[in-house]
Amino acid sequence: MYMIWKRREESKNFVIREANPKDARQIIECMQSVMDEKIYLVGEYYLLTERGEQERLKNPDELTLVCEVNGKIVGVLTLQRGFYKKNRHTANLGIAIMSGYRGIGIGTRMITQAIQWAREHGIEKVNLEVFSTNINAINIYKHIGFEIEGIRKKQFIINGSYVDDILMTIYTSESVKN
Repeated sequence: MYMIWKRREESKNFVIREANPKDARQIIECMQSVMDEKIYLVGEYYLLTERGEQERLKNPDELTLVCEVNGKIVGVLTLQRGFYKKNRHTANLGIAIMSGYRGIGIGTRMITQAIQWAREHGIEKVNLEVFSTNINAINIYKHIGFEIEGIRKKQFIINGSYVDDILMTIYTSESVKN
């Protein structure tokens, strides 16, 4: 999977592609950059070492997409398939886009590619979690077709305020949705 897209605001290209073990260091740097903002992701420190990330990227049951601008990874998407026989038809999606690269379609394109990969790999339901304060992301997810499946009230405290955890889902085929 290799796609080149033109950024709207600038005349630079960005590339969305499947990650490989050589990307491990830049994936960690991208994720940590978003974690350092302390408002988009639950974790505050990326837990895997470079070697651990390289091993994770070899898992055929997971998809990791990266977005590159001028050779720098500025976005990471993971799709982790259910581990057990009872939930192998599902996957959990996580996405992080570095500051300065949001709002230009990178996330939408990455998620669209991930949903297509899920369809091709027999994944029928894709789930994600998002902070209730992340209105832009929630609206993008809804636009793509995700629906709110549940809300865990006051699940987090961010900057001294309670924040709900919004659980969202998209089905990869209409036959499963019904």
